[in-house]
Amino acid sequence: MQLKMSLPERPGWIFVIPGFDFMALLLALVMFSGVVAKESYVEIKLPPSEFRGVRLGDENPVVVMLKGTASGSVYYVEGVKVSQASLGGLVLESAEKRGTKAVAIKVDSGVTMAARQVLINTIAKLNGIRIFEGYRRKEEVEKVP
Repeated sequence: MQLKMSLPERPGWIFVIPGFDFMALLLALVMFSGVVAKESYVEIKLPPSEFRGVRLGDENPVVVMLKGTASGSVYYVEGVKVSQASLGGLVLESAEKRGTKAVAIKVDSGVTMAARQVLINTIAKLNGIRIFEGYRRKEEVEKVP
């Protein structure tokens, strides 16, 4: 019994087809690696806006919160309830402990603009303190049982 070839005696250039695939793959790898190597990031600096805050960087500001209640405004310095009379002294003391001149204020949405302005004026009277307004907190909605 004699073996017979399934291909004709002269297959021609059929053995070159895998070589074309290899060359195409090599070309694609070279092209894609060149694109990835040249890709870089671009920093975009947007103009200042009243809707975007200022970055604090490495500063560790003193946080002052103003909450509105039925009895009036309540002030918190670093989470501790304080009176309006002692607010300025405690802010200065906290700023010296932290080694910063920045104060971040957070105001509830229920607080009047007049109460907010009183807070800003109290802090502005302190020498060298910069004020950063964080955000206006939204009061939680009362849960109905």
